[in-house]
Amino acid sequence: MFGEVVLMGWDYVKAGVDLSKHGEMHEYAVKLMNQLAEELAVEVRNLGSYASFIDVGGTSITLHVDGVGTKALVLERLGKYEVIGWDCVAMNVNDVVCEGAKPLALVDYISMPKPDVGVFTEVFNGVFKAAKRSGVVVIGGETAILPNLVNGVDAACAVLAVKKVGFSNKAREGDVIVGLESWGLHANGYSLVRKVLESRLGSYDAVVDEVDFKEELTKPTAIYSNVVLEAIENGYVNSVVHITGGAFKKVKRVLSSSLEARIEAPEPPKIFKAIMELGGVSVSEMYRVFNMGVGLLMTAGRDHVSAVSDLVGRYGFKAYILGEVVKGEGKVVIDTPFGERVEF
Repeated sequence: MFGEVVLMGWDYVKAGVDLSKHGEMHEYAVKLMNQLAEELAVEVRNLGSYASFIDVGGTSITLHVDGVGTKALVLERLGKYEVIGWDCVAMNVNDVVCEGAKPLALVDYISMPKPDVGVFTEVFNGVFKAAKRSGVVVIGGETAILPNLVNGVDAACAVLAVKKVGFSNKAREGDVIVGLESWGLHANGYSLVRKVLESRLGSYDAVVDEVDFKEELTKPTAIYSNVVLEAIENGYVNSVVHITGGAFKKVKRVLSSSLEARIEAPEPPKIFKAIMELGGVSVSEMYRVFNMGVGLLMTAGRDHVSAVSDLVGRYGFKAYILGEVVKGEGKVVIDTPFGERVEF
């Protein structure tokens, strides 16, 4: 389809991202965070999950920070600065709601190598539009001009959220797995995407077999926060998984050691097939790095599946019934449309 088959292809490690070392860094940080919390006599709950919490004046709060990653390099090259601002908000609000926390306020950090009012305006317009969509107020931020330190434009946000519902974010045996469509690549896997396109096409704006890479690479991340919060508040769902870095391996976060998630993955959009074929990327690597057209998963008891699907539709997303949670050993098992089974 996209030319000759690449037998020895790309993966995330070759592209410069080793998820196992990323995990080691997380483990080190969590160890010291626990140590500090104990020394300060502060109870921190959910460390290592989508959001951790402390109680302040009887209110359970969280702070969450995330950025856009190397997608910012592509967006800058293609002149789509507004998506940088949008995505840094989307990545944060989508994460915190997985733990049942409502995002209330955020601050942003925009860095650039030289002062450029036009670029700043576009980036902040993206922050503003995403914050408005999420119902989150922007209460401050920092614009850093960093010649010699940074070579391009980047943005990150920190979100304050409050948890008011007793939501444990744990799947239950017998739950049905409902997937929400993504808007494309979202903001993960771009280190691999860039290497594949640079090595095979030499460009980010090529059109190959009806796949317009410029259009696909610059699509914003879908904001799921509002639909997730309503689903949780109505008691429809037992667990929520934002499919970001680590992709479908993240489903393990909501599984106990005695449960297993069985997923029948839908046909992915063409952009994912294009990356896989152009880069010779294995099927298992694709489901470990990319959302493959499913940006968020929710698990619900069978009696709530219809309500969840209807709610998802009202928010403008397509819902997929992907499988179920069964007895097992904490694994995620995915039957892919490529005829291969992937396990994490």
